[in-house]
Amino acid sequence: MGVHMSSLPRRVGTLCAVVVTTVCLGALPAEAAPETSVREGAQAEALAQAIEVQEQLRERQQTLLSLNRRADARDRALLGRKAVLAAYGYHGDPERVRAVLPLASYRLSAGYGLTGPLWEAEHGGQDFSASLGEPIVAIAAGTVTEVAYAGPYGLRTIVVLPDGTEVWYCHQAEASVYAGQVVDVAEQIGTVGSTGNSTGPHLHLEVRPGAAGPTDPLAWLSAEGIAP
Repeated sequence: MGVHMSSLPRRVGTLCAVVVTTVCLGALPAEAAPETSVREGAQAEALAQAIEVQEQLRERQQTLLSLNRRADARDRALLGRKAVLAAYGYHGDPERVRAVLPLASYRLSAGYGLTGPLWEAEHGGQDFSASLGEPIVAIAAGTVTEVAYAGPYGLRTIVVLPDGTEVWYCHQAEASVYAGQVVDVAEQIGTVGSTGNSTGPHLHLEVRPGAAGPTDPLAWLSAEGIAP
């Protein structure tokens, strides 16, 4: 018996189909490998982005916490400042204060413009009787230009305001500032004494606009919204 030649092509064709199919199937894993690498790379990138976002969020939370703490400290400081200013006759917004009284505890005594044997000329200021050592504060912000004994004025501190007004604080027992120092409103500058021409512990306050002659200190304080 011989091989029928007409059947040979069909068998060879079938065999080739099997071989081709096997080769194709065997190639699938190799073709899928790049897709897996891309997917893993995308996942890694997404994870890195998530970590970065989380770190940014943590930094923002820390910044916000720091700002809140600063705001709380500022509020506490303002409350404390408000209480201090209230003791010196100012009850408004602490950030808008322009003037205060020179003493927290006092009694008004000799007023501006008085004449008599106690003064060589017309009384050029307002006297505030107070206990020896009572703190004296700056009635307004300015620059200290003098801290010295000045004859009948005793130990005197002169503070010049931005508009040129001079404020004299006289008869002090001690001064706590120095010439050239910038002082804020309500900052302590000395203590009540009885130095110079004085009959007892008190502050002699003079206000001299434009460094000229004196004006009534109570009227000046009133114009600034401060009532003794």
